[in-house]
Amino acid sequence: MRGIHLVGIGPGDISHLSREALWAISSSSVIVGYKNYFKLIPGLIRGKELIATGMTKEVERARAAIERALSGKVVAVVSSGDPGIYGMAGLVLEMLGRLGVKVKRLQDGDPDPRIHLLGL
Repeated sequence: MRGIHLVGIGPGDISHLSREALWAISSSSVIVGYKNYFKLIPGLIRGKELIATGMTKEVERARAAIERALSGKVVAVVSSGDPGIYGMAGLVLEMLGRLGVKVKRLQDGDPDPRIHLLGL
C-alpha cells in the first residue's frame, strides 16, 4: 500500500511520541523532514531512505514525499508539534489537490490528533 503519514514528533523527546506516531514512522520506508528533526529520532529512522532539507524548503519536502508515495512507497513526513497546525499537513494536502490525487483519511475518529494517515 502506498501512502503518506503526516506525523507530529512532539517537543523533541522520543518519550512524547504516541503509539500511532511510532507505528507510522516504523512502517514507512521513506522519512521526509526538516534536517534538525532527524537528530531527535535517530533510532527510529535508521536504515530508511531519508529526505532532509533546511528551513524554507517545505515545498521541496512536500513534493519529494508525494513523488515517493505515488511511486508506491509508504512515506512519513515528520514535523515538530501538531502536523496540522505547525507542520506540513496543509501544504501536502494542497499539493495533492492540485495534482488531482484523491486522498482518503485512514484513521477513524482521529485517535491521535498529532498524526494524519493518508491513503493515495
